[in-house]
Amino acid sequence: MDTESWQAPKRPLFGVVTTSVASRRDAAAATGDYRPKPIWLTLEQRAHELGLQTIFFHPDDADFARERVHGWVCERGEDGEEIWRRRYHRLPDVVFDNVFVHLARRQDVLTLRRHCVKRGIPLFNPTLGSKTELADWLRRHPRLWRYHPDTVAFTEGAQALDCLTRYPSVYLKPVYGSAGSGILELTRSGTGYRVRAAKYGRSKKPLDRTCSRAELLRFLRRERVRHTFILQQGCDLLHVDGSKIDLRTHLQRDKNGDWVTVALIVKQGQPDSIVSNYHAGGATRDWEWLEREAKRQEVELPARQHVISLSEAIAAAYAKKAPTLASLGLDIGIDLKGDLWLLDVNSRPGRNILNDEQKEVCQRLNAEFASYLIELR
Repeated sequence: MDTESWQAPKRPLFGVVTTSVASRRDAAAATGDYRPKPIWLTLEQRAHELGLQTIFFHPDDADFARERVHGWVCERGEDGEEIWRRRYHRLPDVVFDNVFVHLARRQDVLTLRRHCVKRGIPLFNPTLGSKTELADWLRRHPRLWRYHPDTVAFTEGAQALDCLTRYPSVYLKPVYGSAGSGILELTRSGTGYRVRAAKYGRSKKPLDRTCSRAELLRFLRRERVRHTFILQQGCDLLHVDGSKIDLRTHLQRDKNGDWVTVALIVKQGQPDSIVSNYHAGGATRDWEWLEREAKRQEVELPARQHVISLSEAIAAAYAKKAPTLASLGLDIGIDLKGDLWLLDVNSRPGRNILNDEQKEVCQRLNAEFASYLIELR
């Protein structure tokens, strides 16, 4: 039910901007018969425990000219009954940006972000920039950079050929790519070269071709027109049954602003695939499974706690770049010597790789981090 009544919350106001709740055009909004999905109820309940009032709203429900937002709030009766209503509230004290990545460039989303910055409203869940910017930032932290593969901006095919004289493989990664899309693996093959991709071009189909030096240079020249890439050293990563193995650490910040490792997940790619991404058909395993497989191959794994400590140190370094950074997904590879390599950094990590309990932990931590940012104001 839409209502023009103005609500002045006694508690600090925590705004969650998302397209995952009913809009004013949905039937649920018209009838008043609406409850957000359980995962949002988890966030709202934790925020309530922390003394916050939560409002869920769509990007176009923010009216900065009138200093208000229009969204869903939970109203609790004396008997404990919880009723969800659409209300007008003043602008939030802090905003959690939960707009899907593919909608992030919409004008209403950009307008909302611009006004939050202008008015000093903390906006968390920011993007960190391109893969080039991410690599450049970590170079400032030599203790952490030693875990990062050799990485440069890709400018010409000769660079890739030069790297292949030093490494058994190299990767071209789109600087704004995600989910393994557009990544190219280059290796030597006899007197020629092999080019592979898990998701290539508009069709997103696998690519596997062998070519001469001249053909490779022509191919790379065309690719450079289509995309901006980083060129990265390939690492001789652990494989199991022909499938690439790497780790995903999912981290979030708590009510003290400290980093918490919510999950450490072992990922196993499709056989002979160049990526291990869940979206590319990969599977998830547990640490005990990895220990057994590494022992079978006589690979000495680093301690699980070392992976966690390294991940939290990397997250802390990136939080210096973006102080309202709230979550991070790190892809970490293990080579045949047992050394760790930071393969990718995701400032908006997908949660479909997490189990239900871990997803609930994430939402409780989102509420806690909102409380932390409000206390800083």
